Amino acid sequence: MTKTVMEDDLPVRQRFVVNTPGTLRVCIYRNNRRIVPQSATLTVYRPESDERLIDGAVMTVEQDGVLEYSLSKDDNSTPGAGYMAVVEYVYESVTRYLTIFYDVVRSRPAKVITDEDVVDELPQPKEKDWRIRGRAEGGSTTTIVDSDLRRYPEDYFTGGLAHSVDKDETREIVDFDPSTGTVTTQAFSSAITTDNYILVRSFSREIQRAFEKVEDGLRRLGRRPELVLDPHDLREVHIYFAVSEVCKGLVADERGVWWEMWKEYERKAQECLRTMVLKYDANNDGYINIGEGRERIKTPTMRTGRR
Repeated sequence: MTKTVMEDDLPVRQRFVVNTPGTLRVCIYRNNRRIVPQSATLTVYRPESDERLIDGAVMTVEQDGVLEYSLSKDDNSTPGAGYMAVVEYVYESVTRYLTIFYDVVRSRPAKVITDEDVVDELPQPKEKDWRIRGRAEGGSTTTIVDSDLRRYPEDYFTGGLAHSVDKDETREIVDFDPSTGTVTTQAFSSAITTDNYILVRSFSREIQRAFEKVEDGLRRLGRRPELVLDPHDLREVHIYFAVSEVCKGLVADERGVWWEMWKEYERKAQECLRTMVLKYDANNDGYINIGEGRERIKTPTMRTGRR
């Protein structure tokens, strides 16, 4: 016999491009760990409606616990914010429910900055293990092993670049395991043995968190991120937020240099967010029409006076 439990563990909101197939992905966590349900079904309601777009469709349960459902072109035929997806899943013989929301949009906001943009704005991270040199103790065509790397946290180098000085080859880093000091990469032309290497860390996680802050800031100011037609309009504020995130990760002591830089770049990002000009599709038709043009974000005016 099963019982019903309601849960409200919400993942990051997803967006799908209109008239384009896409895959809805859901992860469910308990006690800070992703679980693997026994089964799951999906019901989707149209925005602000009780009309069912999808009714009790079976979801795929991957080995890592990701629940997936392939949305067809027809499923994504109507733009709208707030499609309600109700996931019914079974875990430990208990039926549970998770509700998430997703959007169907004409375009998705895009990130247009890189690691180099971050260090060009703030070169100091280069001095904080952004780029390190070493000599491998062993490895393979897809691994570099060095016990000196054990001092770095899990996934510290994931997403970065590994360069074999001996081979003069550079490959993307796909994983890092600090317990063994092993960097896993795309395949080199031959096995790593005692090669001299250079590892360049990626700020991809900080860049992603910064982009989420940009999107959240736009929503707080009454703008929908997906209606910003030119992602380069968000470039400056994205860089400021990304540098802020990098500095925050380097903070060791309150009121130290990294703490001050974190707060300064957070302030610069917020100011840039409030004053930037956007190519904004106000009527959501996918184009800039007469009367829309470039729109300046307006913020409420603070009133001052005597009491």
